[in-house]
Amino acid sequence: MENRKRLNHIESIRAFAALSVGIFHFTNASYYGAFLVPSEAQRHFFTFGAQGVEIFYVISGFIIPYSLYHSRYTIQNYFRYLGKRLSRLLPPYFATIAAITLVGIFLTKLLWGGGINIEWRNIAANAFFAVDFINAFDWLHNFFPDNVWINPIFETLKVELQFYLLIGLIFPLLRKNRYLFIVFALMLLVLGIYTIHMNTLLVNSPYFLLGICGFFIFEEGWKKEYLIVLAFCAISLFRFYYTEDLIAAFVGFTLITWLPSNFKFLNFTGKISYSYYLIHGLAGGEFLYFTRDSYLSQNHPYLMVLFALLISWLAAFLMYFCIEKPSLIISKRIKYKTKKEEL
Repeated sequence: MENRKRLNHIESIRAFAALSVGIFHFTNASYYGAFLVPSEAQRHFFTFGAQGVEIFYVISGFIIPYSLYHSRYTIQNYFRYLGKRLSRLLPPYFATIAAITLVGIFLTKLLWGGGINIEWRNIAANAFFAVDFINAFDWLHNFFPDNVWINPIFETLKVELQFYLLIGLIFPLLRKNRYLFIVFALMLLVLGIYTIHMNTLLVNSPYFLLGICGFFIFEEGWKKEYLIVLAFCAISLFRFYYTEDLIAAFVGFTLITWLPSNFKFLNFTGKISYSYYLIHGLAGGEFLYFTRDSYLSQNHPYLMVLFALLISWLAAFLMYFCIEKPSLIISKRIKYKTKKEEL
């Protein structure tokens, strides 16, 4: 049985990260060749919102080990663990792919009078997070000629999935030997440096490792092994990554480590943050696209950004209750086997 208390501050951090990414997209997207926010300096300032993705990675690095630890997870439950994670991750993801496809059909056929050309192979590549894998092989790319991510944020979910696959295998070992955590961290960081041109778990490993450090510190206190890993992550981020990556990583770590657990600000938005992350580009983005020539867009761009955030929130609210919440119920029904049950 899970022995797990609610971490309200994690929901607040999720909300902050999701809204940051939304603000970045709404202020820096080009609508018919024109930006909603005309000032380049202001757009550059809001590019820092893109670092919400890295904060999400830090959160995952914390919350997945936390969940495994308090559910008494063992490696024998690996496939049940994957079932829990995938039943949580995939239904809203598939729904978003379907929504993007249906909206595209509606706009092309009914609004603009064009022909419908559904790229089924590209949809399948996105559904299985295989876009980058296919592009790595010419013979596969020839079979998938229009192979691209339907939405750029889907690539970040691929990185999350890679983390889920790995942490389920390695976490039982990390619990038994803290020094193995140092070796594991150093290996990921070095591999990330040598594959820094690729958007994979390896190159994003500093963020996940900071989250894992936050979990161990939360449970066991500040031990030297965790300080060593923190130092490795800081050196790697400072030497090989952008300054904003370093800042975002340690903002995320600081928030999950020191933000009070009874801090309930933006709690509900945090609950629907995954749906918000998935749907905001379609909901808020399409709103800004079709209102690009309006008086408000021309004269009050930040008010339009606020409207886009609100519309995205409402769309996320609907997705959460219609799709994400039922998938969470399914996920919770998948229980880990205990040693007594195995005997």
